[in-house]
Amino acid sequence: MIFSIELEQQFLGGLLNNPKKYIELHSCLSKKDFTHDANQVIFTFLSSEYSEGNFIDEVILSERIKNSGISFEDVSNISEYLKFLKMIKVSEDSVIETAKELCKLTVRRELQETGRSLSKKMESISSSASYNEIIDVSDSIYNSTILNYENGENSAQNIFADMEEEIELRGNNPQTEFGPSGPHPRLHELYGSLLRPGNITVIVARTGVGKTQFVMDFCLKTSIEYQIPVLHLDNGEMSKEELMMRQCSALSQVPMHHLETGKWRQLGDETVNKVRSVWKKIKDYKFYYQNIGGMSVDSVILAIKHFYYGHVGRGKPMILSYDYIKTTSEQSKNKSEWQLVGEMVDKFKKLVQKDITVDGKPLIGMMTSVQSNRSGITNNRSADTIVEDESIVSLSDRITQFCSHLFALRQKTLDEIAAEEGFGTHKLTCFKNRHLGENIHRAIQPVRMPNGDLKRNYINLNFENFNITEVGDLQDLVDSQVSVELTADQGLFNMDIEL
Repeated sequence: MIFSIELEQQFLGGLLNNPKKYIELHSCLSKKDFTHDANQVIFTFLSSEYSEGNFIDEVILSERIKNSGISFEDVSNISEYLKFLKMIKVSEDSVIETAKELCKLTVRRELQETGRSLSKKMESISSSASYNEIIDVSDSIYNSTILNYENGENSAQNIFADMEEEIELRGNNPQTEFGPSGPHPRLHELYGSLLRPGNITVIVARTGVGKTQFVMDFCLKTSIEYQIPVLHLDNGEMSKEELMMRQCSALSQVPMHHLETGKWRQLGDETVNKVRSVWKKIKDYKFYYQNIGGMSVDSVILAIKHFYYGHVGRGKPMILSYDYIKTTSEQSKNKSEWQLVGEMVDKFKKLVQKDITVDGKPLIGMMTSVQSNRSGITNNRSADTIVEDESIVSLSDRITQFCSHLFALRQKTLDEIAAEEGFGTHKLTCFKNRHLGENIHRAIQPVRMPNGDLKRNYINLNFENFNITEVGDLQDLVDSQVSVELTADQGLFNMDIEL
């Protein structure tokens, strides 16, 4: 027997009693796994509601099905049938095992149907067909089914098959953005969206430089602009209260110390008004914090899925902020630190590119950070002695491989601050990019310095009270210096004429 009504009923009963298990199963089950009409409809309705985070009970479900006008030959009273399913006691672990058994039955049914198709083809194939032609036909029929189970969407596809349709469609519907632009115009102009769905941007920096600050600031401002929810995962180093104080300080421009101590109330009307002006702003902000310290990677991935389907909803965009890449409590005697980190980043990549999609298109843009190794130390150094390339990334080469953009963030040295007055406190340098913005030339071409040297372009940032603003790129800085020199020379020229 390649179907089981009892197994279907057991699974649906388990799902009604353990609705949150659906998050773990949504990508592997569909209505085709149910052969009984009523069971198929029940699963379809549950799937639709659970995907939106609506964990409805059997009473509401019954009303939804009745209102749809659907009827069944074998089930005369859907309310009584759902009560019967609800009474089936299935543990959380058994829900998963039952789902696996249903999937195996589906595979057997579809392979049986493949066998029938193969049989019909063998009966109709020409008697003049060669041995190789017969084998090719049977391979085509059989392997097309097998590959669906082995590879899913990873099966080989001809990239030219849909090229004309896709390119013409884009021509009819031009796109101005490929992902949210973020809060820094020059950064977006050069490198495109850093929160493009399905992509992961990594910020590498030494401890204390401000990588957490940058990631949170960037994600929050983008969220506010586009009304996209943010899930910020913290590895246990910062509490919700500390992050709350930081963000209030950034929004009000009142020093964090005054907020933490509560002394802001005693510093006059101006300070009080600055703080209280924040309350109206944040009413519609959607920035969620979750402490995932000590959790395994698989548990973190599951927590993200629970949040997405429970708070965001199927088919809607989300921003994932992760602070920061490092090894977790998940240990293995046979795996080194770099192997564990490599597996972790692979799982995050799979999550944002394949696990949570709509019609195959990703929905989540991710930004995270990682500590640089000792090569990235900049304290008490001059600018010309600092290592500035991807070799400063610690832990694993997989981090560089999997990310769409890799940026190094560092504080400017004392000699840089003196020479670049008015151009911020930090510099952000791109080491890797999978796509660029509209000004490709400016992004990839080195900048000609006033003394004739060539330097890699970078973005100037100003960090002040947990608020981050952009102050142009290196080319802007050079242009300003040249402008000042020209103005000075013009002034001297005018003096000569007067004399």
